[in-house]
Amino acid sequence: MEKGKIIVIEGACDGMGKTTQYKMLIDHFRNDGQEIAYHHFPSYGTYQAIAVEKYLSGELGQPDELSPYFVTNLYATDRGITWFSNLKQLYEQGKIILLDRYTTSSLIYQSALIEGIEQKKKFVDYVIDFEYRKIGIKEPDNVIFLHAPFDLVTEMRNARKQNEGITNDIHENNLNFMKKVYESAMFIADYLSWDKVQCNIGNKMREIDDIHEEIYSLVKRNK
Repeated sequence: MEKGKIIVIEGACDGMGKTTQYKMLIDHFRNDGQEIAYHHFPSYGTYQAIAVEKYLSGELGQPDELSPYFVTNLYATDRGITWFSNLKQLYEQGKIILLDRYTTSSLIYQSALIEGIEQKKKFVDYVIDFEYRKIGIKEPDNVIFLHAPFDLVTEMRNARKQNEGITNDIHENNLNFMKKVYESAMFIADYLSWDKVQCNIGNKMREIDDIHEEIYSLVKRNK
């Protein structure tokens, strides 16, 4: 049986509309009659994500007080257990698996705490080798990377969260850290040759449907 395919939706920072596009892509695949499996990381509410939830609540300390290698391994535990208990079987059945965040998010967030391009590359190469080769979870076939100017996205995200009464996690409470995350994301997207989708035209975000059509065309092109 032909193996499946792993597609990851990633963003330069929170507020890019990543989860919206993830849901639209699921619906599009289903409407095309294709079998699709999907998962959002971290796996909130599960035993494998308990340590991650402690980290995001600030219980383990602030991001700059903890080793990026340590924090990445908290997330890797979630990804590994989820892969071997669920996603691996679906992949071997030939299903397309759509992921909202994955190892890609650890590369972005944790490398933001590492100074210097060469040290960032060293970290990225380490995580890729550790998770995809030593642990044995599947490397993505496609990473769709959504991006727009940091200030534009931050303004929209803050307005949305205020309107919806959403609280921030340990990352979102630190604007300086989020700026570093954005810069790190843009660097890694180039370093790993992800498929980039620009989500703005000037000082306005593109229409959601317009962004979706570009994403879907990238996925179909690389099928």
